[in-house]
Amino acid sequence: MNRKRSESFNEVAEIYDAARPSYPSQLIEDVIEMANLTDSASILDIGTGTGKGTVPFAEKGYAIYCLEPGERLIAIASQNMRLYPKVKFETVTLEDWNLRPSAFDLAISAQAFHWVNREKGYLKVAQALKEKGYIAFFWNFSILPDTSIFQALKETFQKYVHTISNAKPSSVESLIKKRENWILNSFCFKNLVVKQYPWSLNYDVERYLGLLKTQTAYQKFTETEKQDFSDDIIQILNAHGGYVTKPYLSVLFFAQKI
Repeated sequence: MNRKRSESFNEVAEIYDAARPSYPSQLIEDVIEMANLTDSASILDIGTGTGKGTVPFAEKGYAIYCLEPGERLIAIASQNMRLYPKVKFETVTLEDWNLRPSAFDLAISAQAFHWVNREKGYLKVAQALKEKGYIAFFWNFSILPDTSIFQALKETFQKYVHTISNAKPSSVESLIKKRENWILNSFCFKNLVVKQYPWSLNYDVERYLGLLKTQTAYQKFTETEKQDFSDDIIQILNAHGGYVTKPYLSVLFFAQKI
């Protein structure tokens, strides 16, 4: 897993937990149904973070083994899942984890597997799964509608990040296709199903600023830039009623071990 990226999330673990979105309940229900999970099923969770994608499965009573290299992230995740004794944690990346072969019915990864070394990661996950086990990797993608408030927010963000990267961001469609190809080209999994779940979330000023503070680009700002940027964002949201409705597209990639 990309250590610098993991460390950047670890630095803002509390903000990440408060501001980052969870996932649609239908996605979780679909995974459980498609994987034919029994009450005694065991799940491997890769890149747990603060547990945004883990808690919904913990609430169902499954035994979950969580891999997460960020100590502050694990501290928050363990607090979030303190009521679920069948959830265990290890402070480690998937790449460095001491493999438990054929131990798990399902491997999940929420907003994390793109940071795993693909040459090692897919094979190691397959080895950790029982015969006919499944993977369910899912991500939230941001959808930026062509509205006045999002145009203003985009222009403001670009004003501050233009010195970091001038690369054109990838489209959601291309990112989805890329992840499909990663799974198929690993030759470890079959019967790939990709499901999309559009939804949205309302943010007030404080929570939206918290969301932006979890972005890697923001963490590279100087302290002055951070303050100026925050002031600009506050001004935009206040001019639009003090909140913003942000659309998301959750995408599930589900496949079975070959």
